[in-house]
Amino acid sequence: MAPDRTKFCDLCSNDIKPQGWSTHRKACETNAEKRRRDQLIVDAIRQEKDHPLLEPEPPRGFSLDDIKIEYHPSSGIEAKVYPFHNFQCHPMVSSEAPPSSEPWRPFQSCLEFEVTELALEVGLNNKQTDQLVKLCHRCINGKEKFTFKNHKDIHIKWEAASVRITKFTKEVISVPYDGKMWDFDLHYRDLWGLASDLLEDPHIFPHFTFNAQHLSKFDGETFVRFVDEPFTVQDFWDVQSQLPPGGKPLAFILYADKTKLSSFGTVKGYPVVAHLIQEDKDYAGKPGWVNFKNTVWHESFRSITASLASKSKTGQWFACMDDVSRWFFLCVLILSADYEEQLDDSCAVVMAARSKDTLEEKEEVLKVLGLRDVENVFWGMRYSDVHRLLSHDRCHYNHGSLWSHHYWVELQKRIVRLGRAKVSEVDKIYEAFPRWRDLRHPNQVMGVSFADSDMHEDISKMIIYATHNILMEDKSPLGYLLLRCVQLYLEVDIYAAFEVHTTVMISEGRSAVQALTALMKQYITKTEDDDESDKDWNFPKLHMITHLFDDIKAKGASRNYNTKPNEQMHGPLKDWYKTELTLKMLWNSQDNNDNDNNNDDEDAQLPMNDFLPLNDGSLHVKLGSKQAPQTFSLIEDTHRNDNAFTNFHIRLNSFLNVFLPACNIPLPDGQKIHLKSDVAADSDANEITEHRFLRVNFESFVDWRQHTDYLRCNSSPFSDKFRIIRATRQT
Repeated sequence: MAPDRTKFCDLCSNDIKPQGWSTHRKACETNAEKRRRDQLIVDAIRQEKDHPLLEPEPPRGFSLDDIKIEYHPSSGIEAKVYPFHNFQCHPMVSSEAPPSSEPWRPFQSCLEFEVTELALEVGLNNKQTDQLVKLCHRCINGKEKFTFKNHKDIHIKWEAASVRITKFTKEVISVPYDGKMWDFDLHYRDLWGLASDLLEDPHIFPHFTFNAQHLSKFDGETFVRFVDEPFTVQDFWDVQSQLPPGGKPLAFILYADKTKLSSFGTVKGYPVVAHLIQEDKDYAGKPGWVNFKNTVWHESFRSITASLASKSKTGQWFACMDDVSRWFFLCVLILSADYEEQLDDSCAVVMAARSKDTLEEKEEVLKVLGLRDVENVFWGMRYSDVHRLLSHDRCHYNHGSLWSHHYWVELQKRIVRLGRAKVSEVDKIYEAFPRWRDLRHPNQVMGVSFADSDMHEDISKMIIYATHNILMEDKSPLGYLLLRCVQLYLEVDIYAAFEVHTTVMISEGRSAVQALTALMKQYITKTEDDDESDKDWNFPKLHMITHLFDDIKAKGASRNYNTKPNEQMHGPLKDWYKTELTLKMLWNSQDNNDNDNNNDDEDAQLPMNDFLPLNDGSLHVKLGSKQAPQTFSLIEDTHRNDNAFTNFHIRLNSFLNVFLPACNIPLPDGQKIHLKSDVAADSDANEITEHRFLRVNFESFVDWRQHTDYLRCNSSPFSDKFRIIRATRQT
C-alpha cells in the first residue's frame, strides 16, 4: 500500500494530510499572526524599559504647540521638547501593577469581606454582627468558604488587614486654662507613615513626581510658560533649590477646617486634628478663651506633624518601587484652610508682643493685626514658610463669603427697593432658567438663606441673566453699578477656576482683579452718601482677592488648595459621630471600638446617567434618546401653531445645502438636498428622526484636554422646542 501523501507546513514544521490541509493552514496562519502581535507587544515593553516613555524627536525647528519641559538643575535632567500630540504627564514607571487575583485577603473569601464590609458600613454592634454571621451560615451554599463564627473572628481579620496601612494613633492634648488642665483626645496618622504607604503602593507610586518642572508651550514665536500641578510652579522649585545635592522634596498639602457634628451645632469636629471640642458659653468670645483654643489647635497640629518636622531638617532615605533610593525632605507646600484657620497661623509679631510686661499691653500689640500669643507649629519645620503656605480659597473666599455674604446680600437689597414685582420677577426668571448638567436649579432665591457654598456658586452664575433688565442704570444707578462689580467678580472667579494657567492668562486675570478693585472703589465712594446703606466693605476677604494670582503663580491651579474637595470628608465625619452617639444612647456600651465605626462616604452622590445608549457615529458628536421616525408633513402638522416649524422641510433644505459645503462635507451624490414634505407611496420616503440627547467631545482652549458637553431636551415647557434631528432618505 502506497504511503499517504502529505504537505509540509512551514509555520508549524509538521506534515499534514491533504484532507485537512486547508483547515490546518488557516489555523496556523491565525496562530502565527497572534504570535507576531504578541511579539510586537513584548518588543515594545522591552524598548519602553530601556528608554524613556516619551522620546523627544531629533533636534529640529519648533512647531506650534510644542511642549518644553525644564527640570530643576539639581535633577541632572536636560530640558526636552515634545510635539503636542506626544506630550502627556506620564507616570515614572510605565508598567502597572498586576491586579490581585484575591484582593480580599487576609479574609478567606470575597464573601467574608463583603459581609464584614456591610457590618462596618451600617455600624452593627457585637450582638447584631453575631446574628448576621449565623444567617450567613444558614444561607451558605458551599461555593465559598465562610469561616467566621462571631464578631471576634471578624475583628481579628480587620486587625490583620489594618497592618497594611499606618494606623491611627490616639494622644491626649493637655492645655492649661483658668487654673485647670483641659484634656482633648487627638486621633491622627503619622505623616511619614502615611507617605511610606503611598510610596509603597504600586498603583500610586508611578504618579509621583520628585523633581520640579517648568512647562511651556510654543505659540509659533516663543515658548509661553504655563502652570497647573504643584510641581510645575515656583514654590516647589524654590524648595528643591534649598535642599542639599541629591535631596528630593516630598511635599504635603494639609487641609484644616472645622465642621458642626451635631444638629444642635454645639459639638464641632476638626477633620485634620480630628478631635471634638465643646465650647462653654461662660468662656466663649473672651480673648483668653480664643488664645486657649488656638493653643489646642497648634499643639494638636504639632503632634500630627512631628515626624514631618524632624525629617524636614535631616531628610529620610527611602527605597522606592523603581529600585532607586531617594533622599526625601518632607515639607508642607500648601495649607488649605478657611480664613479663621489662617489667622491662627499668622504670628509674625507674636515675639514682639511677648516682650511687653502686662497682658493688656500684649493684646494691644497683637490686636492691630488680629493675632494671638500662640507658639506657631510651623516654626519648627524647614522649607515650610507659613506665610507662603496660606492660599486663596475659592470655596470660602469667593462663593462662601465675598458672594454669599456681601455681593448677594447687597444685590437683594437693591432689588427689594424696586418693589415686590421686581422681587417676584427675579424668582420667576430663576425658576424658568433652562436646566443644565451639574447646575443646581433653585426655583426661589430672593429672601431664601442657603448655607451651601456650591448653591451660592450656581446662583452667582445665573445672576447677570436674571437681573440685567431689572437693575438698570436709569431705575437703580447704584444697583446697576453693583451689578457691574458682580460681573467683574464673576470674570475673576472664572479665571481662578482654570486648571491650567499660562503667563498670558495670569496677566489677564490680574487685569480683571484691578478692574474689579477700581470699580468697587467707585461703588464704595458713591454709597457713602446713601442714607439707606450701612454696608461696611472693610473686611479681609475683599482684599485677599488681590493676592489670588500670586498664589496661582506660586502654587498652581486653585483646585490644588481649594477647600471644596476636602470638605467632602465632612459627611463621613458627621455620619461617624451620629453613629457613635446613637450607639451610646441605645446600647450604653463601651465595647464598640473605633475600627467598627468608620464608614465610607455614602453622601457622595454621583450624577446618574439617565440617558439612553448613544448610537455609534462621530468620535466627537453622538446622538441619543432616539424617538420614532416621523414624516415632514406630520411634524409640520403637529407643530402648526409654532412659527419655527412653518415650511420646515424647505428651511431645512436651505440650511443643509449651505451648511454641508461650508463644512467641507460633500452633498449626497453631488446634488442639492431636496427633502419632501408629503411623499406618494411609490416615491422616496423622507422622514425625520428626533434625538433628545447630544453629547459633544471637544478640546478645551484652556487646558488642551478633552472635555464633554451634554445637551438634552425634555417635556418641560421652556425646553420642549429644542430638537436634535436627523433627516433620512429611505429607498
